[in-house]
Amino acid sequence: ITMKKAIVAMLLMAAFLLGGGGLISIVFSSIAGGGVEQSFIYPIYAGIIVLAGLIVGAVDIIVNEIRELKKAMEKK
Repeated sequence: ITMKKAIVAMLLMAAFLLGGGGLISIVFSSIAGGGVEQSFIYPIYAGIIVLAGLIVGAVDIIVNEIRELKKAMEKK
């Protein structure tokens, strides 16, 4: 089940970056500045932000699983 979620997340991110590339460029160019010569970096910025979110989500799932295991061990 977890691998399916990871694959879905990667596909959604790819679709977002391919379809929302113009929006990403507008947002990051207003925040980070720069012109056309720096525009190739904006999808990388978006990927880093999404990757950070995925890492936080994965860590949250792992921590919850560890807590559930600890509770199950304490009951025995």
